[in-house]
Amino acid sequence: MDTGLLKVFLAVAEEGSISKAAQSLNYVQSNVTARIQQLEQELKTPLFYRHSRGITLTSAGRTFKEYTVKILNLLDEAKLAVLDSPVPTGLINIGSDTTAAVRLPAILSTYRGCYPEVEVHLQVGRAGELIESVLQHQVQGALMDGPVEHPEIVQELLIHERIGLVIPDSMDYEGILSVHDKTLLMLNSECLYRNKLENWLAEEGGRLGKVMEFGTMEGLLGCVRAGIGYAVLPLSYFTRMNVTEGIRIYPFPEQYAEVPTVFIRRRDLYMTSAFREFIEELKAGLPEAETYTDTLQGSGDAVEEQAQ
Repeated sequence: MDTGLLKVFLAVAEEGSISKAAQSLNYVQSNVTARIQQLEQELKTPLFYRHSRGITLTSAGRTFKEYTVKILNLLDEAKLAVLDSPVPTGLINIGSDTTAAVRLPAILSTYRGCYPEVEVHLQVGRAGELIESVLQHQVQGALMDGPVEHPEIVQELLIHERIGLVIPDSMDYEGILSVHDKTLLMLNSECLYRNKLENWLAEEGGRLGKVMEFGTMEGLLGCVRAGIGYAVLPLSYFTRMNVTEGIRIYPFPEQYAEVPTVFIRRRDLYMTSAFREFIEELKAGLPEAETYTDTLQGSGDAVEEQAQ
């Protein structure tokens, strides 16, 4: 059984169509059909159900797909291991959630300065998407809010982000904690920030009101400034991006303030020299402790008042 057969099978399994798989592989359709038939004959079992809407994996096909993905990924890692050199070169794929991505430009700049022969691809997404990308070998590692508990994933704590309540100048801070008719604006409605806020509100005798989700940080902050609602974000975002115009920032109470930022990777991942050096640069560029009160322009009073 050659790898060409496995790649054709995986393309058909993922596309759910012989014709679409043929297009993605740049093969003629009859060639793809013949290869699937050859594979089924070799395995002595049908891998697909054929029907009017296309094809669907059989139970045996689903099992075989799992092993096919593992085999092809192991072959890719074997090539990386053979070609790896002490001097970092090649390509690394890194993932990050939206807020953690704010920290990466300076780190990537330093890394590329040290290792110009390495090409870095960055994928920004939500926590669930990033975890799946790591598991499916689409990225080698991802920087994100933690913790992440999965038997196939190794996580390393890098820093504790401190989060804050972000409100427009027109909104009353005290009202957010006691009135449930305010709208929480979030990049991801299921993130840990929301859980922290709900715990804080419960302690204050309040509860969460409406939640509105956004695709970009720019859109979210624009709506905060417009008075549509409030947000919960890392304080480090404001120190780095200088986006405090028209808004005020209040750190969370100490017991709810910290959110761990972790870097995750597959437990069985082969770590190339380029990837290992990236992790070292990431650690060096993410200090464990930072001071926010001196750098939050336009909101220093709010920060100090809430901290007391």
